[in-house]
Amino acid sequence: MSTLDEPEGTLEKYCSATIERQLGDISDLPEELVAYLWKVYRDFITAYLNILRQRENKPSDWMPATLVIDTELADGMRHFFSDYQHITKAFYLLNRKIDRLREIEKDSQSDLYQHTIDDILRQGNPGDDFEHTP
Repeated sequence: MSTLDEPEGTLEKYCSATIERQLGDISDLPEELVAYLWKVYRDFITAYLNILRQRENKPSDWMPATLVIDTELADGMRHFFSDYQHITKAFYLLNRKIDRLREIEKDSQSDLYQHTIDDILRQGNPGDDFEHTP
């Protein structure tokens, strides 16, 4: 574990690697959904890193060399009475909904597929513009 010079670039790398591990290839998803997915993952990983830094007694600019989500630590974040609780719940809910979306046959069940995407996007705040910048 080490402090890295580019925390923003490192955060994007953590997000990309975590998305790949959790959800696989997302290139086939609509752009708006990918942007929302990135927002949720960025929020979650930022919060997760803060909790990890506190647990490890590290400075606020510390970044681990690699990031692997400890499910016990992440599950514990759902019980904080703070933004961490909401961020973590949104992260877990998004992962479950993307798993369900992947089970829908995109071509033969296009209405259900689109309805599920719309449902996922409603999870965000109305009027949010989701910016995708990997």
